[in-house]
Amino acid sequence: MTTDDTNAGQAAPAKKIHTDPTKDFFVTMITRDIQLRDCIFDLLDNSIDGARRKPSDDDTKPFIGYEIRLAFDENYFRIEDNTGGIRLSDAIDYAFHFGRRADSPEVPGGIGLYGIGMKRAIFKIGRICSVTSHADDASFRVNINVEEWKAQDAWDFDYEDIEKSETHGTQIQITAVNDGVKEMLGDPVFRNELMKAIARDYAFFIQQGLKISVGDDIVPSYTYQLRQSEDLMPSVDQYEDNGVHVRILAGLVDELPDDIPDELKPGKVDRYGWFVICNDRVVLAADKTEATIWGDDKFNLWHPQYNGFAGFVFYNADDQRRLPWTTTKRELDPASPLYRRTITRMKAVTQVFTDYTNRRKADIETAKAAETPRAQVDISQLKIAQAFKLPTIAAAAAPRPATISIQYSRDKREVEEIKRHLGNIGMSARDVGIKTFEYFREVELGK
Repeated sequence: MTTDDTNAGQAAPAKKIHTDPTKDFFVTMITRDIQLRDCIFDLLDNSIDGARRKPSDDDTKPFIGYEIRLAFDENYFRIEDNTGGIRLSDAIDYAFHFGRRADSPEVPGGIGLYGIGMKRAIFKIGRICSVTSHADDASFRVNINVEEWKAQDAWDFDYEDIEKSETHGTQIQITAVNDGVKEMLGDPVFRNELMKAIARDYAFFIQQGLKISVGDDIVPSYTYQLRQSEDLMPSVDQYEDNGVHVRILAGLVDELPDDIPDELKPGKVDRYGWFVICNDRVVLAADKTEATIWGDDKFNLWHPQYNGFAGFVFYNADDQRRLPWTTTKRELDPASPLYRRTITRMKAVTQVFTDYTNRRKADIETAKAAETPRAQVDISQLKIAQAFKLPTIAAAAAPRPATISIQYSRDKREVEEIKRHLGNIGMSARDVGIKTFEYFREVELGK
């Protein structure tokens, strides 16, 4: 058998077109459409998931003793925590991987999702970074020079072993801060707005014992409460949907307006609307757009008369991939069947409220007295299903009409006789009635 005969039964080698991604394109794309604040939040999420990995004996305060510290100016950014660190085995195979591997260890109920948060934050903020971890299995440091790494063919990072520490946690420090980010990190307005956003979006973790600080300032506890009285009860709806526990709350957080223009209450507006929370992380806050329900499929647009209303949707799942959020955790997937089913319930309870705001116009004073709370209840305590109860407002009496119709029957020949007397045989019977009514008032009443 000849060589040609041997090769005759073998397929020719496939011809390849190379599709390897470039690092520069990858870095640009994953950082392009995300805000600096949300990159910082990705790092907070990773620290919180580190604490979740450790079982807690306190169900109400599972994060007690854990702390995350942020520090930054125009020259650097640093985040450090004591939430357990990154295990070396996880760092080698998972934590620095670009994207979540199918065999990645899961954090039940976690808020880290796609496996790009830490890398995206590093690339967004600066060009020099060190990641230092002390975990129960090892202590190590990863030094990253982004420009040098981009120039290499390999996608891996090098690490070095360091002296162990009894305090287990992670520190990420970034220098050579990127243009644009440098100005923001040096701006005290950005710092204050970041603290306010952390207080709002991580409120449920802070309530559970987590301590977060920015520089020397501790992020304050932000409490979500709804009004409650005999005449006013928040709505509570809860159910299971494909492995996700859903809880929908709705009620009043503040007085409803009467004739006060919306622009006179700018400081309170962000408390109103719909909030969406995934595994205790606020994803949408005080939404008044069709991202939730407002204006969606001909539903009511938000109106200033609704100021005072707040709704909360809690999604909780061990598998965070079931939750309807996007990679930035600042938006929801509008095509998610889970979310669309929730929207139907959100609209129903909101319609109860909007109908009430129309009825209350008939008796504002009675409504405002009934809306005055005897108690403010923390929404974390609302666990039992109940219907939305709003004050009963009596329907307004219909205003008396300014005119009244007079109807009677008379012999047609008599009516025609009057028409001829008035000199207009073509006038209508209605006009005959008006003329005779006016004649009576003039002659008999002197009007």
